[in-house]
Amino acid sequence: MLIKQTFKPVLATVVAAALLCGCAAPGTPGALGAPSAIASFGCNPAVTAGIGAVLGGLIGGGSNTVRGAAIGAGLGALACVALNYQSEQVKTSQQVERDYKAANKGRLPEQATLVKYETAFTPTSVRPGQKAQTNSYIEVVPGTKDANPLVEEEITLYKPDGSTLTSARKQLSATNSTGGFKGGFGFPMPEGVPQGVYPVKTALYLNKAKVSGQDMKLQVVQVDGMSTVVLAQAN
Repeated sequence: MLIKQTFKPVLATVVAAALLCGCAAPGTPGALGAPSAIASFGCNPAVTAGIGAVLGGLIGGGSNTVRGAAIGAGLGALACVALNYQSEQVKTSQQVERDYKAANKGRLPEQATLVKYETAFTPTSVRPGQKAQTNSYIEVVPGTKDANPLVEEEITLYKPDGSTLTSARKQLSATNSTGGFKGGFGFPMPEGVPQGVYPVKTALYLNKAKVSGQDMKLQVVQVDGMSTVVLAQAN
């Protein structure tokens, strides 16, 4: 029994390497902070979930093998989801300028300034296989010396233990426009994601400098044997 336990980590490493053989592809890893075997190649959700299942099953062992494999597969797939971003301008730069001047004695700032940043998950709950979506409102006023700032929004998903699953930062506007925007990240919730509270952090950047952020949570609970993801904003 001791020999069997000793060789489990080695076997897990060999199996992971075998799964990766022939799957390596150029590209940026989509799973920041995921196991090095998973992060060493361009993300492929099916392969990543498979590696997670194998590693989870081997490490679980005995009666926990099936459960470990399911948990590993769910986390592996979640680490590799595509964090898609969309935005649209809903308020012109001139409208934002007018409102800012009315509240600031007719003056604009020298540097572009964030006026408002709000974000939340919509809807408030999804099941695995459905899409989780953040909806943000971002308002930026141009500066007298910085009329076209680079505005970016970032999202980072974490495991319940606090380690990073995946992260993405996207440009709000291709033309570096100011004004009011609706934006947000959308991503599919994979089947088999284990229950627990998954921290989520968003951040807003102006010209590469972080100017705002928000902490949220994804709580996965079991309902009638199926995982349900409850999306809740942290206080």
